[in-house]
Amino acid sequence: MMLVYVLQTLLPLALILWMALLPPRNQAGFWLLTLAAALLILMAALQGVWVFPPWWVPYLLALSLVAALTLHLIRGPARPGLPGSRSGYLTAAVLVVVAGFSGAQSWAAISARHLPDGQVIDLDWPLAPGIYLVANGGASPSINAHAALIDPSHPLHAGFSGSGYGVDLVAVNRLGFRTAGIQPSDPSAYAIFGTPVLAPCAGGVMVAIGDRPDMPVPMVDEGYPAGNHVLLRCDDIDILLAHFRLGSLRVQTGESVSVGQQIGEVGNSGETGEPHLHIHAQRPGTPERPFSGIPVPIRFQGRFLVRNDIVDMTVSAHPSSPER
Repeated sequence: MMLVYVLQTLLPLALILWMALLPPRNQAGFWLLTLAAALLILMAALQGVWVFPPWWVPYLLALSLVAALTLHLIRGPARPGLPGSRSGYLTAAVLVVVAGFSGAQSWAAISARHLPDGQVIDLDWPLAPGIYLVANGGASPSINAHAALIDPSHPLHAGFSGSGYGVDLVAVNRLGFRTAGIQPSDPSAYAIFGTPVLAPCAGGVMVAIGDRPDMPVPMVDEGYPAGNHVLLRCDDIDILLAHFRLGSLRVQTGESVSVGQQIGEVGNSGETGEPHLHIHAQRPGTPERPFSGIPVPIRFQGRFLVRNDIVDMTVSAHPSSPER
C-alpha cells in the first residue's frame, strides 16, 4: 500500500518535471503532455488515498503544473506541428494512453460521488471532536474499496456485501498528517487511536465483541475482519462500527443506546492496515452472516461522504463543508 501512496505522487511529478526540464519541441507533443499531466493529477486527487502524503499534495502538484506551463510560455512556445520522428509519435501514443486512462478513471470517480438511488439513512457523527479524512466512501470501487463487495455473487463477497457503502475515517491534524513519520508500527502513534466512538443513532446492541487484540501496523488479524465491533439495530437498519481498541467497549449485547452515547474507542483490531473507524449501514443479514445484508448509503447531517473529504468537527456539532 505504501508503494501506491508514493506512486500517486511520483508519477504526476515525473510528468511535471518532464514539462519543466525537457519538454517536447513541438506544440502537439507539449500540449498532449500538459493534458496527460493534468488528468493524471486529477485522477490521483480523486482516487488516491491521501493519508500519506497528506490531502493537500494534489493541490501542490497542480500548482507545480501551472508553474511548469508558465515557464514554458516564458521561454517561448514550441514549434508548430506534429512530432517529427518515430520516437516522437511513440511518445505521443503513450501520452494519449495516459490521458485517456486518467480521464476515464477521473470520470468514474466523479460519478461515484453522487448518492445512489434508493433507501438512505441519516446518522449523527460517530466520533469525538477532531478533524477527519474519509479514506473510503462513495458509490463505486473507484473511490470506495468496500463497494467491490456489493456483488454477492462473488464467493468471497457473499458474507460482507452489507459493507458496500461503508465509510472509513482517519483523524488528521491541521497540517493533514495522521501520524508522525510514514507508517509507524505502534497503533497508538496514530491520531485516531483511542478517539471516543459515539452511537450515531438510537437503537439496540445486537452484537458487541471487544476481546480482539490491537495489531501492529500494517499487520492484520486474519479471520476477524471487523475486529472488536458493535452492531446496532436502529429501526430496521443495522449499523456496524468496527476496529475498536481492545478493552474499550462500554456496551454489551442486548443493551439500548442513545444518540451520542460513547460506545468505545477507535483501535486497530481486525483486518485494518492501520487505525481507523469503519462504519456501514445495511438491511439486516443472517445470524450466520451478520454482514451479508443489503447495503444502505449513509448521510451524516445531509452529507454523503466520499474519499478524501475533510470533516472538521472541532468547532461545530455537525460535519462542516469539506475543506477540499
